[in-house]
Amino acid sequence: MWFTENAWPPMFLAGLCGLILLAVWNSNRRGRYLVAAAVCWTACVGCYFLERAIVTEGEKLQQIVVSLCDDFRHKRQTTLGYISDAAPQLKLMMMGAMAIVEITDGPRLTDFQTSITNQNSRGRIHFRANATLSVTGHGSVGHHPARLVLTFQREKDQWKIIEIERLNPLTGERMELLAQQPG
Repeated sequence: MWFTENAWPPMFLAGLCGLILLAVWNSNRRGRYLVAAAVCWTACVGCYFLERAIVTEGEKLQQIVVSLCDDFRHKRQTTLGYISDAAPQLKLMMMGAMAIVEITDGPRLTDFQTSITNQNSRGRIHFRANATLSVTGHGSVGHHPARLVLTFQREKDQWKIIEIERLNPLTGERMELLAQQPG
């Protein structure tokens, strides 16, 4: 939304104003207070739909990450389309990971932090992912927490991944992408 992170604060204020105006109307029965209360409640509903209609670039990146994880889990070839052609090593790594990793439960994605820079042409999104994995040759390796930072670049009006950083889930130190989980 334009002035808040979500629609609830303006909806709460408009609803509260509507209740106050309804109480004032109840005490003196003047029609203008009832009309003003109805306007406040209509504004409350309008705020909800307006917030749903406004999608920021950060929200678009978050949706891309959710779609990427879903496509990876289901081993769809569209997974590779999220990665820039300028990063062929990432595409190869993604193809290798898709070949050996099976996500049996999850992923659960949380803690999204998004920043957009360079006049809306570059974006970074930090998030956590938790899933139960199975790896070819090792079998089930259990629950795996991950902390990732994806760097996106706008290419032909689409966001494409140009860098993937894997961080230690506890310390935040950088790790190799395919390194074994510590501990």
